[in-house]
Amino acid sequence: MTEQNTTDSTHEKNTPSLDAENERASSATKLTIGLAAVALIVVVGVVVSLVMVFRGDDAEPLVSLDPTTGSSATVQDKDGLFEPDPVFDRTNRVIYVPLEPAGVILSDTLASSNRPADQAPRGVMLQRIHGNMDLPFSTSDGPTGFTDNGVATGFSRTAQGAALAAAHYFGYAYAGGNRLEMATEAGLVSDPKGEFSTLGIADDTPASVMPMVNVLFNPDLTLVKFGYTVERPNGSTQIAVSKIPMVWREGTGWVLQADSTALGVEYESLSADGWQQWW
Repeated sequence: MTEQNTTDSTHEKNTPSLDAENERASSATKLTIGLAAVALIVVVGVVVSLVMVFRGDDAEPLVSLDPTTGSSATVQDKDGLFEPDPVFDRTNRVIYVPLEPAGVILSDTLASSNRPADQAPRGVMLQRIHGNMDLPFSTSDGPTGFTDNGVATGFSRTAQGAALAAAHYFGYAYAGGNRLEMATEAGLVSDPKGEFSTLGIADDTPASVMPMVNVLFNPDLTLVKFGYTVERPNGSTQIAVSKIPMVWREGTGWVLQADSTALGVEYESLSADGWQQWW
């Protein structure tokens, strides 16, 4: 994989030739992706393991099953599909725990595609699936079903659907070899022997969607960027960005394009355009 426009200054070197520089840049990029992935999973592991606060029985749930309502609406009847109480994660996001390991579908219909790319999906609910993966479900843009091995699918061909799909399949890719295998077997992560397979992440590693999202939407090939703020060695605060190319394939839907040169990590300033917080 070749990383482009990475702004991490620790990988800049003076080289005697362009070929040598390109070779070193490629190696540095792969190392950066690996280290960033490991660091992210460590952080996520802490986030997931430090769940401390349970909401009381009189607290209202997070989302509505009515796709016409906004993301702040509430579902009045969970029908025994979730554990009695949701939990908080370390960043105080509400996480619902479904009784079925794969999760609970919130709607089997998808919203129209004529919406701005920066508009949040409706009825977003973070669900803890497969025991320790905190991933978003919506009432407007999917998922609408599961593969035979329990991976969410049926996301809309919209910016919102691409971001939701990226959250899921990126989560599987960084949650250990066994979960990466689940997504690749379902045909939802391409190139199973590519960069993800070399990270050496332990099976069943906790995963959680990052809080910031920025979507460069095209109905055939979309770049989804997830981010979180970090303090850089020079004392500045920037956005650590994971770039996830999502390709639309007829009959399958969104697929994480793991062999794309767009896949990688970089840093952006806090003033960078296009960032939203959808969950």
